[in-house]
Amino acid sequence: MDVSAAILKRTSIRKWKPTPVEKAKIEKVLEAGRRAPSWGNTQPWRFIVVQDKARREAIAQAAGGQPHLNAPVLIVCCGVIDDLSQKQHRAALAQLRDMGVMDWTDEILDNVVLGSDLFAPYRLGEPVMTVKAGEQVMIAAAYMTLEAVNQGLGTCWVGAISTRDVHKAMNLPDSVFVHDILPLGYPDEDPKPRPRKDHSKIIFWEKYA
Repeated sequence: MDVSAAILKRTSIRKWKPTPVEKAKIEKVLEAGRRAPSWGNTQPWRFIVVQDKARREAIAQAAGGQPHLNAPVLIVCCGVIDDLSQKQHRAALAQLRDMGVMDWTDEILDNVVLGSDLFAPYRLGEPVMTVKAGEQVMIAAAYMTLEAVNQGLGTCWVGAISTRDVHKAMNLPDSVFVHDILPLGYPDEDPKPRPRKDHSKIIFWEKYA
């Protein structure tokens, strides 16, 4: 399936067949997330795959008991703001430089890039770092939803959760924050495509009008 077809076919699934999801398919979905673009190659995402029934039920309860979280697989998508620290950000950028992606000198890397509020979120503090990490987790989640379609699976992006309660249910360290949950499984429904706003309402050429 090409990307355009997956984009058009993807829709939120909330009913699941009890069929177990093959590990190879789960890994392909995760690989799509791993390949997503990230700020300065920092890759501040962590994906926790939960298949154990008791753990899935605990997560669902922590997320308000939403029924569509009864999928055979839950991917808890988390962020790590430490990956956007000066040290980790520099290491990620240096890796790109060493691969020949960028030709920055140490002076440019340290004084221009990492010395700029525009390019270095750590300079603006933890709240901004959390936002930037969350943005990247969301991009990775979007990639995973498309690969799920390619694998004949369904997902539903679940962001209406108590991240604190899910964090507690998963017994996660303080350095990790919960961003969203992706239930994953074989669809037991074939919903119609959701309505989308007309192009004229959301797309503008050259200037906003």
